[in-house]
Formats: sequence, C-alpha cells, structure tokens
Amino acid sequence: MKNVNQLLVVTSLVFILMPRKFFSQLNNHHKNYVDIGLVGGMQHHDSPLAGVYGSIGTFFNAFGRPSSIDVRVKELYIANPEQQGTLITLTYRVSLIKGLFVGIGGAHGHQVMMGEFMTHTGSSIGGTNPHIMHSSGYNAELGYNFGSFIKNKYLGIYPVVQLAYTQLFMTNHSTPNLTLSGGFRVGFKQWN
Repeated sequence: MKNVNQLLVVTSLVFILMPRKFFSQLNNHHKNYVDIGLVGGMQHHDSPLAGVYGSIGTFFNAFGRPSSIDVRVKELYIANPEQQGTLITLTYRVSLIKGLFVGIGGAHGHQVMMGEFMTHTGSSIGGTNPHIMHSSGYNAELGYNFGSFIKNKYLGIYPVVQLAYTQLFMTNHSTPNLTLSGGFRVGFKQWN
C-alpha cells in the first residue's frame, strides 16, 4: 500500500506543479487520435510492473459533454513473480473541465510466466499459448490532456497523463492493477 500512496502523491504533484500555459482546451478540433507512452505501477500490493502502451480512439459529443472512446493495449513486465502481461481495455471517457477526464470500461488481460514468454514469444504475444492465464474485468481512469505543441487544426500532439485502476477476474482469483501512464496523443481532424 505504501507504493500505491507514493504513486498517488507523485500524480498529485504533477497536476499541481504543471505550469498553467499547458492547460488544454479540450481537443482543439481533432476528432481521432493515437497514443503512445510509458506505463508503471503495481499489481496487487507487492508486485511492481512497467512497460509501454498504445491506443487508437475517437472524440465525439455525448450527453452534452466532449467524450472519447478508445482501445488501449499495455505490454507489461511484472516483477513478482516474473511475468509478461498484456492488458487490453475499451474505455469511454468524458471530459470534465479543460483537459481533465474520467473514464470507465471493460478490460481483458493475458499473463504468462517470463520463461514461457522467452521460449514461445510469438504464441505468447498472439494470445494462443496454452500457458496464458486469461482474465476479464473493468477499468476506471482519471487523466489529463495538456495543450498541443502544434497549433494546427489538422494535427495536434498532446502530452497526456492518466491514472488507471483495473480489476481482472479469473476462476478463484482476481488481479488488481494500479498504473500511471504518461505519453503523447497525436490527434487528427479526420482519418481520410
């Protein structure tokens, strides 16, 4: 729990100390986006994890609020015991004020022991390895989209940070994940 509290303190400091000029005005006309970045956090209370993420999504208006939906994939190294994990989420987000957003959605996870991953990398990444532990559950997020580095209505590059809690369930077992992600969102006005 101590590591989770430290993660929350670091996240709070990022929001408090960020200069006001980086506050975004929602998505500056960009309708679609891809995300890439780094992720770190904890699985259970004693197993740190780290990795990378990528996503693809779109912005729209729903219930009178700017919203978005995306599919996000996190590739993770899990330390205790040594495992490789893939976390796939489908998340609906709603913008609250400026760049602040909250989200909720579904999640699916794959985990395989590191030795098996190193021996059978292709089937482990593809999700067909018979030793993969599958789990499904839900995902909740809190995050912030900062202002774009590029002032262009067709392209934007936004720093983004988000705190996510994912609860995965499998037979007689559940796996909580608390992750902090930071990266860049590349926004496009339209796909074609």
